[in-house]
Amino acid sequence: MAATVTFELAPDGVGVVTLNRPDRLNAMDASVFTGLTDAAAAAADAATSGECRAVLVTGAGRAFCAGLDVSLFAAQASGDAPDDAEIATMQQAFTAYEDLPVPTVAAVRGVALGAGCQLALACHLRIGAPDASLGLLEARWGLIPDLGATWRLPRVVGLSRATDLAVSARRVDADTALSWGLLDAVLAEEDFAAVAHGYVARLAAGPTVATGRVTALLRDSYRHDRDTVLAAERRAQAVCLASADFREAASAALQRRPPVFRGR
Repeated sequence: MAATVTFELAPDGVGVVTLNRPDRLNAMDASVFTGLTDAAAAAADAATSGECRAVLVTGAGRAFCAGLDVSLFAAQASGDAPDDAEIATMQQAFTAYEDLPVPTVAAVRGVALGAGCQLALACHLRIGAPDASLGLLEARWGLIPDLGATWRLPRVVGLSRATDLAVSARRVDADTALSWGLLDAVLAEEDFAAVAHGYVARLAAGPTVATGRVTALLRDSYRHDRDTVLAAERRAQAVCLASADFREAASAALQRRPPVFRGR
């Protein structure tokens, strides 16, 4: 049986995490959550060694992810509902991508609904094809989005728009998602996979000692007061100033050439 989530490390330093249930529009069953956790761990290990310098999260076939597999809802409706610990485990499968020490990018082709939209929100950036369609469908089932959307979505699109999406269960197209900030870029549909990979490869070629830390600083700024954040900036900058990436940038500037960063 093919893995429902795969992780591959490209020569350009991009770690590619692929939801691999194209016949189900990559709907998430229990094996997908396990696969996402394992893939994030593999990406983190590769990032620590310097091999992985950015992560692309995508879906096989014509969709990013249609949400939870209906088999999970059927089990829950019959009384086999997940308990607090099980939901926490599913939440952590998404949070792992937010906490990776390198930039993470969700590449959305087709639908990213429910859990799929919430996974995209857990990534640092989201790019889409012109046919991208995003939304939270949980209200249709009498549920709430419980995989991190109530924390992440208002920080991305604002409280009113987040409320709209969560209570209406409607979808927004790529142009609307872009104007709201739910997508950060809409790329050409022709050969979208290659264009999306190129987008992430440019991040991987950057000074990831710095960019990996800045994503964490920006995220943590919502949790702490100003002085705590300023102190965190000082600690992170000390690491950057001691990095080979900074020395390379300084040497390149003096030599009037483009820098070649190594993420170290």
